[in-house]
Amino acid sequence: MVTKFKFEEETISEIEPIPLSTQYRLDNIGVKIRPETWNKLSKETQLLFGHFPVKTDEDKECYRMYLLYLLKRKRRFVQILDANQVSLAKDEWENLARIPSRVYQMVVELEYTLSQRDWVKMSDFKRYALVKLSQGKYPNDYLSKALLELLPFESKVTAWKSKPVNAPDISRQFISV
Repeated sequence: MVTKFKFEEETISEIEPIPLSTQYRLDNIGVKIRPETWNKLSKETQLLFGHFPVKTDEDKECYRMYLLYLLKRKRRFVQILDANQVSLAKDEWENLARIPSRVYQMVVELEYTLSQRDWVKMSDFKRYALVKLSQGKYPNDYLSKALLELLPFESKVTAWKSKPVNAPDISRQFISV
């Protein structure tokens, strides 16, 4: 199933021509393609590659073989990653024991919080999206829209924006002199 986030639909053509759901599938099978290559595919083919499942090893192999077959016929450049590269990349979003530092830093800089519990509750795809977004090539307004959609509502930090209260004035209300 193709999953497109709202933040992607608004600005996908300007920022990232390959939808995150397709990038997720490509990274799962260890294939990198250029945006120009993606744009050369028909809309039907793009939709097809956004729907193919990549859950089992058989799914991944089928997806990979068909994609490589099509791109070879079109004489398009493809980068194929070895198993170690794929494993290292997947560790960033599949490892539930730690939040990648880039992701955590991005979240904090945009005034959100991300707990270990939130990280564990997220789907692989949402964690993948956060990892991709944390790579530093997106404007802050785009990232803010993404975090608003990806993180739980209560993750937005509003306390930092509040004005400090003068504590001695408040204490006088409770102390009789």
